[in-house]
Amino acid sequence: MTPFYEIQPDRLNIIHNHRELTFRPHIHESIEILYIYEGVQHLSINNVKYKIYAGDMAVIFPNTLHEYYKDENKHADGLLIICDPKIFLNMFPDFTNSTPQNPVIKKSSFDNEAVFALNSVNPEKPFPINLGFVYIIMSHIIDIIEINIKSEAYSENITKKIIEYIAKNFTNPLTLDIIAKDLCVSKYYISHVFSDKIKMNFRSYIGLIRSEYASKLIRMTNNSLTDICNNSGFESQRTFNRTFRAVYGCSPREYKYSITSKEK
Repeated sequence: MTPFYEIQPDRLNIIHNHRELTFRPHIHESIEILYIYEGVQHLSINNVKYKIYAGDMAVIFPNTLHEYYKDENKHADGLLIICDPKIFLNMFPDFTNSTPQNPVIKKSSFDNEAVFALNSVNPEKPFPINLGFVYIIMSHIIDIIEINIKSEAYSENITKKIIEYIAKNFTNPLTLDIIAKDLCVSKYYISHVFSDKIKMNFRSYIGLIRSEYASKLIRMTNNSLTDICNNSGFESQRTFNRTFRAVYGCSPREYKYSITSKEK
């Protein structure tokens, strides 16, 4: 399944899932904490598969490829905490250049204070209260896990710049040469970043971003498919049709028809 770079709109996002979560491979700049109340959640981090059981936690640091999936039809009840590292105001290590030696923390490692905070965080509570509990949770995580400092801080920074650049310019003509010139980076290094960090090639990533944008325009506007093709950055209708089908399994016209049929 094609990975993508997820843009998190909120500094702190608390999600309570009452079922096993499925979410395709992605990376983002946030810290992500998964805590399971009941059942089991299947999770892949950097292509390593884990089972997170009741009372256990998984910690995912920024710019780490991860995926939630179902391997068995089992019940799960869990908590997701997704937060911008800047929210901690330098009280903790620089997570953008770090990685946990083991991303899974067993329930036997938590004391009563940490468990209380994990059971107290709630999407319905005000931001300051949730933030206080997250501070407590992060403090315990830092005491428990061993952190490895990455030797590739430059690579992580360039990855961020490339993704941000594409997010702002994908509706315009884009090639590796254009990006390399604007960011003053070798196009071969950019190609390496895509294969090593994003786990897909440049052309596939651009096609995915443009197809997702086109699908939003199809759902939210009455624009013609020709206009949507042009506004999404595709160089031709043929490329639009081929790329969109590779991502969604149907042509843009078929996708539009399925949307309008549901609305009737």
